[in-house]
Amino acid sequence: MFVFQESELGRILDIVITEMTPQRTPSQKPVPANILFLGARYAHYHAHPDLLATLLVSAMDKINAKVENHQWDMTVLAFWISNATLLLHYLKKDAGLVEATPEFQVQLVELINEIFILIIRDAERRMDKILDASILAHETIPFDDLEFVGEWKLFNKKKHQTPEPVSYKPPPPNRRTQPSPRNVTSLLSSTLFVLDLYDIHSVITAQILAQLFYWIGAELFNHVLSTRTYLARTKAMQIRMNISVLEDWARSNNRIPEHYENGSLSASGESTVDAARRHFTPVIQLLQWLQCFSSLGEKQHVIASLEDTLTQIPRLGPQHLLYAASHYRFEKGEKGLPKEARRHLTNLQSDMKKRAQQVRQTRTRASSKAGSEPRSSISADQEDMSNGSGRPEDEDPVSDNLLMDPAHMLQFSLPTTVDMRISYGAGYGGVNREREKKYIPTVPPEFLAKLDLSGGGSSVKSRDWGNDNEDD
Repeated sequence: MFVFQESELGRILDIVITEMTPQRTPSQKPVPANILFLGARYAHYHAHPDLLATLLVSAMDKINAKVENHQWDMTVLAFWISNATLLLHYLKKDAGLVEATPEFQVQLVELINEIFILIIRDAERRMDKILDASILAHETIPFDDLEFVGEWKLFNKKKHQTPEPVSYKPPPPNRRTQPSPRNVTSLLSSTLFVLDLYDIHSVITAQILAQLFYWIGAELFNHVLSTRTYLARTKAMQIRMNISVLEDWARSNNRIPEHYENGSLSASGESTVDAARRHFTPVIQLLQWLQCFSSLGEKQHVIASLEDTLTQIPRLGPQHLLYAASHYRFEKGEKGLPKEARRHLTNLQSDMKKRAQQVRQTRTRASSKAGSEPRSSISADQEDMSNGSGRPEDEDPVSDNLLMDPAHMLQFSLPTTVDMRISYGAGYGGVNREREKKYIPTVPPEFLAKLDLSGGGSSVKSRDWGNDNEDD
């Protein structure tokens, strides 16, 4: 319990919020959450409701101001999303405060969501500066002597000289210092390091990585499809090899979030590897198409070959395949998309548009019908979809749009109460006592010295608060 006078509150909050600089010491990282929780317990159990409200409102105002002033500082953002999550856990675990602070808990949830977005935007901003040069322009295997149909090549060799086969040459020293996929993985590593350093809950960390993978995949997909330079077989091979470096990073840094469903004793949730695979799939399949469509086979087998290819790239729609084929850069001697295949894809595109229109009409009628019916008539399946337990929108296999939306935010979910109790406690079976001890709300002596206000009027009493029915 943290005992304080209302007249001291402003200075206390300045010390633990406004003037707080994130440090790496384990005892310092949870100080704001610990002091705010212990102060809330004192105000609720031993003072009066007005003091509790004043404490929480003032604290939230200062935290919001701190976050707004440091929205491009990932260290500060990580520090506060960690403390906000921990404070939310403390409040939910305390039988009295969980009932007395519902509005503040909602504000904490909104704050966590806001910081989550700011962390992602900061990481995207950093990667955006080097993504094209590191993944799209970087040549792992330089191909020499390539000639494209309809393109002039400066300083051509003599006309009648026999062309040499495509060959690989090691990059010269000056090219080894140019941007490469390692620049992107370094930024991913630094982001993950900060998240781990400030004990961000694994469920939130997993979603941050998944969102960054989605953004990378969407940006690469759009740049490849909309830039003719990249619509070539050899270029697609280069980019695919560069993306494999990102996949290797995901495997090396694989995490499984500590999320527990339906009383399960084992953690579930999308791992880092699965998230990377899911969100890189569209661009990888686009690169597959660029490497194979010009060699679909003999005329009599072209449709069968095309159908077999389509089963391997289900995340692409006919509009993507036709656009890529229409703007493709052909190497000399390379065949185009056969007319039979183009006609088949055009028919598929028409069929897809008709189905999409029918689905929209069905949804419109269902929406109108649902609006005129009482709430109880909505089916359980519809409820599941609305609360996120159904198939997520971002997992739809084919998009109607030609380009992806890099700004699209995947559905964000907070760790559940069970998740937080396990992660901030001793875990199942109570074997992780060290971790449990780490998350008992206490205040380090050095901060007690800073909070020595009004001649010692402030004090902290620490005790086991697991028994919620007990008074202090």
